[in-house]
Amino acid sequence: MTTIHLINELLRRGMPEAVELHLIERDTRLGAGVAYGTTLPEHLLNMQAGTMSLVPERPDHFVDWLGGCRSAYVSRSDYSHYLSHCLEDKLVEAARAGVEVVRTRTEVADCEVDETHLELVADTTLPRFDRVVLCLGDLTSTSYQGFRGHPSYVHSPWRAAGLSSIPTGARVGVLGTSLTAIDVLLSLRAQGHQGEIVCLARQRGLPAVQPEVLQPHRLRHLTHDAVRAMTHDHRRKLSLREVAGLFARELDGLGAVDLATAHAHGATDALELLAEDVHRARTGQVRWYSALDATSELTPTLWRHLDDEAKAEFLDKHMSVWSRFRHPMPLVNAQRVAAIAETGRLAVLTGLRAIHATTSGGFDVQHGSASAPSVRTVDHLVNATGTGANPWLVDSPLLRSLLRRNHLSAHPFGGVDVDFDTMAARGPDGTCSNRLFFIGPLTRGVHFYTNSIETNLANSVRLSAHLADRIAEPAQLVAGGAR
Repeated sequence: MTTIHLINELLRRGMPEAVELHLIERDTRLGAGVAYGTTLPEHLLNMQAGTMSLVPERPDHFVDWLGGCRSAYVSRSDYSHYLSHCLEDKLVEAARAGVEVVRTRTEVADCEVDETHLELVADTTLPRFDRVVLCLGDLTSTSYQGFRGHPSYVHSPWRAAGLSSIPTGARVGVLGTSLTAIDVLLSLRAQGHQGEIVCLARQRGLPAVQPEVLQPHRLRHLTHDAVRAMTHDHRRKLSLREVAGLFARELDGLGAVDLATAHAHGATDALELLAEDVHRARTGQVRWYSALDATSELTPTLWRHLDDEAKAEFLDKHMSVWSRFRHPMPLVNAQRVAAIAETGRLAVLTGLRAIHATTSGGFDVQHGSASAPSVRTVDHLVNATGTGANPWLVDSPLLRSLLRRNHLSAHPFGGVDVDFDTMAARGPDGTCSNRLFFIGPLTRGVHFYTNSIETNLANSVRLSAHLADRIAEPAQLVAGGAR
């Protein structure tokens, strides 16, 4: 996305020769990554096709490319082909206009920054660069690191042998109950797994379920004008109560689930709730989701204007319930999970307290309350907790080196710190770089909603405009998955 929109900016401004663009990626193809690299048909986009265009001024661009309908949930592998197609088309357009693009397959292990240039350290000789954009994508979970190396533990369901190494009849514990956990359930189902599966979480149950067709919703209360008025044109911060009030007014009359009730549901309710959610989705009782989905563009701005105390409270007390409703699963996948549950082989346990490797090669999982603890034993353990948020622990030597050199800093609410508008990397002293930029899921502490096409698309458009503004003479720039 960043490459596409940077080229768009250069062509729009009539400056095709101003930049020598180097696109660096360690994998064989661009457009897949963790999110879209899966080839399993059941791994669907979590959004309907009509919301997934890469061209802001053409909202049906993806639908037209598919030759499908706006309400379809297509496979993530289809979307990876769309991303690759858009990039290849843009690179052809760039070449015809005189934009020089150099593509290099290598892995960048380090980046040395001085006053005038940046040098990327890789197993391939690279030129010195004036600016570097890090687009590292989704990195593996940083939780449960102590089990790495255990023969019955799968740290990433997307890497190496992953789930395929699990025997058909094994008892499997899945760490997490969010959309990544749903992916794991569908993967196990596709490979014919017949053993018991236990999804494990501290607080939340399974995601809610989306309606069959997403109806357009015009925001009445959750608007940029409302935020400007409440913040006195961005001069004051918002409390969590104020933002919750905006959401409450927007959802009024749409049959929204009572969040207090959702907090109170225990582990025994998870599969019952799934059945109820499937029924509500099939009978048109999920009108609240259209309103929540319509807030995608505004969500990073709301997060920006919350005070730090409100952000900390939200992440600690409300994030799990928010995620359950804001990121529900498509109905077709909910029905597949419900079918697994109907066999009696699926359990969902909250109150996760501790996990210990056993002498027999499996794991004992402690869950429940302090007054009523329980233990469940599983043969294999799969980490489905999603993208890592601690930049010091992720599987990226490049990222850790930049942190050690103080060219990047960890954000207190997760990921790395960047300028909200320009994506310029922010150091520990608060100073923003004019050479190093970062975009993607690891800006979550700044933009919050960063696992979405909408947020990353908006950020790539703003970043591209910022870079084009500052290119006054021939320069070299990197954009890509230099991990």
